[in-house]
Amino acid sequence: MAPVAGLLALAFYVTQIYKLAPASRIIPDIQLSISENSQQSKGSFYFDPPEPSIKHSVVRGDGVVWTMDNHTLWRSVGRHPSRPECWTYKDRFGAYENASPEMSAAISTNNKAGNKKAMILRLGPGQVWRSQFVTYVRSLVIEAGYLAGYDIIIYIHLDLTGTEKKTWLSRIPQEFKPLVQTFSTQDLKRWLPKNTPFKNVYESNHTPIQMFMAKNENYDFVYSVEGDVRLIGRWDTFLADVDNEYSFHCKHQQQDQDMPEIPDLLSFQVIRRPRVQWPWFEKADACLKRFGGKENTRSSVGPVWGWSRRLLDAMTEYNKDGINCYFEYFAPTIAYQQNLTSFFYQHPIYCPTTTGPERHTLELVDLGKNDPRLVQLEKVAVGCSYFFVDVRSKPFWGDWYDNPEVCRPQALVHPVKDLRFN
Repeated sequence: MAPVAGLLALAFYVTQIYKLAPASRIIPDIQLSISENSQQSKGSFYFDPPEPSIKHSVVRGDGVVWTMDNHTLWRSVGRHPSRPECWTYKDRFGAYENASPEMSAAISTNNKAGNKKAMILRLGPGQVWRSQFVTYVRSLVIEAGYLAGYDIIIYIHLDLTGTEKKTWLSRIPQEFKPLVQTFSTQDLKRWLPKNTPFKNVYESNHTPIQMFMAKNENYDFVYSVEGDVRLIGRWDTFLADVDNEYSFHCKHQQQDQDMPEIPDLLSFQVIRRPRVQWPWFEKADACLKRFGGKENTRSSVGPVWGWSRRLLDAMTEYNKDGINCYFEYFAPTIAYQQNLTSFFYQHPIYCPTTTGPERHTLELVDLGKNDPRLVQLEKVAVGCSYFFVDVRSKPFWGDWYDNPEVCRPQALVHPVKDLRFN
């Protein structure tokens, strides 16, 4: 009996070990090699998504965030983080610093025929592809792509041709090249109707997204993410939180509303009527006339936006009538006027304790007919760690990178301009 009992005990012990071990995601039967010259073989990709080393509520009762930072104290000024976690830089990106052949192959083969949703990473000719940026892009593709199921498009604005263009593209790591698409200013001008005004890509930042969707009819919804945006916390869990909150609003829409399964415009800064004298209205006579004056416009900041096909198609119809307005109010205003659904997802924002945020708040009067109404009004919507300039986001991100003991809570950060991360 003793040997039998010993075997049973051993079997129980091994079973418990497997139960306690964290589950890995497995990609079966993928190409392990992506080198242009090497032989390809089959195998599986085992991946444990990164996790924070500190898991607890990081916001104190006074709003100060516990970050182990000896220099600047940060305060949560808007919505508190939805997950009890604090990430060191190594926690967040360590898993992506040295990609295995299996990870590189998973990145290269991420996009699947027939997928209906995509995330577009918008880049320009100034992109250098330093190691920290490469690490970030790996995290984006694995988390938003493989884990969350989005196609990932690295969409690059290049006004180069021939050898110059080929040389520029050669900087891109091989693992990302299957995901790359390029466009030029001339491509955009040729695609737009002849009577559509177009000054430059900066002022018409929506036009590349319109053209992309027109040429890729399988997609119903795309995110656009600017190259100077970063995320603390994982993309797959962040996107799931956004989806879950929008689903809640759909379930609680009012009887006179018609909200679709996916929003038409999704922004991470409040979508509202501009409150102050805005320079982008100074030479916008045609746009303001078409929209019925400033009071009938809406605007938002667009480092990260989500776009539905029907919104982009509506924008193209305006283009056919010779209307093409500054991007921060063109899409939000069309969504408002066409009774489409705009969704502002409020996310955590952090300021130094000595600094007050910009209070770009939301009021009920700003909402369109089919916008979610159970929203948090009069809350901070932009500033400091997610703003137009990097006065606050620079130390929030840079000090985190420079100090291994410092941790940061969940945060969508913009802009990250430091050349080390480019």
